[in-house]
Parts: sequence; C-alpha cells; structure tokens
Amino acid sequence: MTETSDLYRSVAAALVDEFGWDRATLVATAVRGYVYGQPSPGPYREGAEKLYGQLGWQQAALLAAWFRDSRNWPKGRAA
Repeated sequence: MTETSDLYRSVAAALVDEFGWDRATLVATAVRGYVYGQPSPGPYREGAEKLYGQLGWQQAALLAAWFRDSRNWPKGRAA
C-alpha cells in the first residue's frame, strides 16, 4: 500500500495511465482550483471535487504541483 506522503504520486500515475497526459493535466488543473478555493466551471469540476475531497488539501496541492513540475513531463514535451 502507498504511504500517505506519496499518495499524490500514485494518484498522478493512475490519472496518466487511465486518461493520458493531457487529460490528466486538465484534471489536476481542476483540482488546483479547489486547492486555491476557486474552482472553475468545466467538464472536470465534479471529478476534481471528488478527488479533492478524497485527497485532502495537502495531497491535492502536491498532486497539482506534480503536474506542473517539468521533471515529470513526458519526454519530448516542450516547457
């Protein structure tokens, strides 16, 4: 089982595996809206709200940051 401190990494990997990089990034962006307390309307809002509720503020913030970190981007993706 994943340690709580690394939960966001497991969730990030699962999102990429299930949806592909681009859609997973859109989900993470929607989650980031909840982290900042400013969720925006869009097709990923409901799922992002549920994911945010399951992860909690800290892990959701780490998830959003993981997708913004260029070291985690797919090979060949420009900054």
